[in-house]
Amino acid sequence: MRTTRTGTAAVAAVVAGFMTVTTGCGLIGESDAAPAPSPEPTVPFTSRTVADEITGFARAAGLPDGDTSTAGLPEGDWRRCVVPWAGDAPAADAAGAFEATVMRMRQHDWEIVSSHAERDVTYRTLAKRGWKLYARHRTAGGAGQAVSLTAVEDGCELPRRIRDGYEDPA
Repeated sequence: MRTTRTGTAAVAAVVAGFMTVTTGCGLIGESDAAPAPSPEPTVPFTSRTVADEITGFARAAGLPDGDTSTAGLPEGDWRRCVVPWAGDAPAADAAGAFEATVMRMRQHDWEIVSSHAERDVTYRTLAKRGWKLYARHRTAGGAGQAVSLTAVEDGCELPRRIRDGYEDPA
């Protein structure tokens, strides 16, 4: 069998063309390439970040400044993974401000886990990036209505009395 230069050149051209096409299509040689970096860095979602979101969304929705302390509650490491917010809102504005706060949270990636009303309490449980937020609006009372927004980090070991007070009873 005799091979000509023209035949060898033709085979080389076909192979080179095939390599160019398959490499350009991502079929060969690109599996070792590093993935492109994310266009936005992931910001740590800390208790400070959660507290800032709760306070900011509550104020933007028309709720007054709330109490963010854990005063009067048992001591313990659990306090590091709980972000409380509680306040009284004027009765005329409380329900709307509560729902507007929940809506703002949903617009910022908090997802509804559960939602229901029982007697004079409206419950909303939301979740985002390793946190659960227990939102409550109590209509009973005098001139003001109680609103609480308490976030608990997943895996947080709460004392039973504290956990029962935050979690949705449904």
